[in-house]
Amino acid sequence: MLLRICKIFWFARFRQPPARDGRAARLDFLAGLDAGGAKADNRGMLTKICIPLLAVAIAARADLVLEQQFSDANRTRTAILKLHDSKMRLDQPDVAMSVIVDLNTRDSYTLLTTNKTFLNRFGSEIRWEMSEEKKYSHGTNDLDWPAAPAVDTGRSEKVNGRETEVFTWSGAHGVTETLWVDKAFPNYDAIRAELAKMDWFNDAGPHRNAQPPLSRLPGMVVKSVSASHGRLTTNTLVSVKLKPVDPALFEVPADYKPWKRETKRP
Repeated sequence: MLLRICKIFWFARFRQPPARDGRAARLDFLAGLDAGGAKADNRGMLTKICIPLLAVAIAARADLVLEQQFSDANRTRTAILKLHDSKMRLDQPDVAMSVIVDLNTRDSYTLLTTNKTFLNRFGSEIRWEMSEEKKYSHGTNDLDWPAAPAVDTGRSEKVNGRETEVFTWSGAHGVTETLWVDKAFPNYDAIRAELAKMDWFNDAGPHRNAQPPLSRLPGMVVKSVSASHGRLTTNTLVSVKLKPVDPALFEVPADYKPWKRETKRP
């Protein structure tokens, strides 16, 4: 699919609003905090009733697991997105990194899997930075503008044997995108409800105009090609599933430690 999620996180991580003294502030890595869990205690005769009801409830609120591959002239990488209620996890195995985000608060963790460390960032910091940036840009930064909907070109093309409709889109900083939309994609209505969470998250953040609203499209994006300053990036949907995801995946593992900047001796 073609949530350019990785790009969105890089926007959030490195966008540099002015500091309080008017100078540009260097931002450290992204990340924040939220963890939670649930317990169930079914006893006696209630077990016979609760287990079937629990199975129905799990099926009704299955989580989204979406894998995509993105490539440019130099490399190809994989990103796996998981959505569970208001929590999101993005795994990037090629760079040994995962990001966990609370979609409501924007609190987040960045997990560095090679050395089992994590960085945290709070959504309140991001909201302050957004506020400061808007004070200085006076609405001229097109990344702050609402994303326009993608436009149907009226063309049809096959992608991996499936019929698709071709859409185009233009966004911040001259980014353009072509999207191949499969209107007959299986179970798209349920998938679309999950994509709407991402659209809401993007629209409320510092990267509103970084990609088109995906849940407004009439089908699943199975391929997209974005162009920015002469660089082309192709995103291809590998798989998308609606299934329960372990809530523990949205917590920092117990054996991870806070990341510390290395101090070099003079």
